[in-house]
Parts: sequence; structure tokens; C-alpha cells
Amino acid sequence: MTSDLFRRQLASYASVHRDRRNKATHFVGIPIIVFSLLLILCLWRFELGGRDWSLSLAVAIVAVLGWMALDLGVGALMGLLMAPAWYAAEALAGTLGSPAAVWGAFAVLFVGGWILQFLGHHYEGKRPALIDNIFQAFIGPMFLVAETLVVLGQRPDLAEAMGEANVTVR
Repeated sequence: MTSDLFRRQLASYASVHRDRRNKATHFVGIPIIVFSLLLILCLWRFELGGRDWSLSLAVAIVAVLGWMALDLGVGALMGLLMAPAWYAAEALAGTLGSPAAVWGAFAVLFVGGWILQFLGHHYEGKRPALIDNIFQAFIGPMFLVAETLVVLGQRPDLAEAMGEANVTVR
């Protein structure tokens, strides 16, 4: 079940992510950026139902629900990927111990991830999609899963939306 909104946003995102080097930098940079955000959100905690929760978990759940609303299959896979990412972020935040150390790790990861993104767009010769539409930042992680599914031949409907109808494993 794919929403029309997701098809349009995915097509827009794919249009500025054609170069293989750009895609490669995004396959590394986007997960690093998402992880950095999960990591920093571990610093904010709240109690609910007698248990301690982090803002990281709350944001991860809301993101996965949003992704599932756009495309149930891609969103479910995003949930499977977010669970260990969230757990690793919580573990790293705990290991680092101090908020200052978590902020430092966040800064290195976040800036490093964005450097990779902009390097990819240098190869592509096009500016990042989120400059024109901030919602594209939410679509970026989904693009990675959609691209993988398309290359594996699992989602020809997304291949068509992405303008890659004849994609085969490269």
C-alpha cells in the first residue's frame, strides 16, 4: 500500500539522486545522520507508566509510523532498521556517560554525515532535494530502502515512480 504522496515525493527525491557516487554517499551518510539524531535524543528522558523512556525512542516510533503511513512495506522495513539503530544509540549514549561526550559524538557524526551528503551532490551536480522541500529529509531514509528493494526486483511499482523501471542488480 503506497500513498500517492509517497510516490510523488519519491519521484522528486530520485530525480536528484541518479549518480551512483551520490547514491553511495547517501547510503552511508543518511544512516549516520539518523543515528546521530537518535543518539542526541537519548539525552532527554521522561517517565511514563512508571518506566524511563527517551525522546529517542518516541521520535523513532513516530518516524516509523509516519513512514508506514506513506508505504506500509517500506515503513515496516524502516522499523526493522530503526530498532537496532535506536538500541545502539541508547547503548552508545550510556557508554559515553556524560552529556558533553554525547554532544561531541553527535556533532562528529552529524557533520560527517552531511559532508558525505554534500560530496554526493557535488558528484551529482544538483543541489539536495531538501533545499526545495524540507519533507525530503523524511523521504531520504525511505529512498535507501526503496532503492534497495527496486534493485532486488521486489518493488517494480517503486521503480516506475523513481524513473528506474528497467533497473537490474548492478
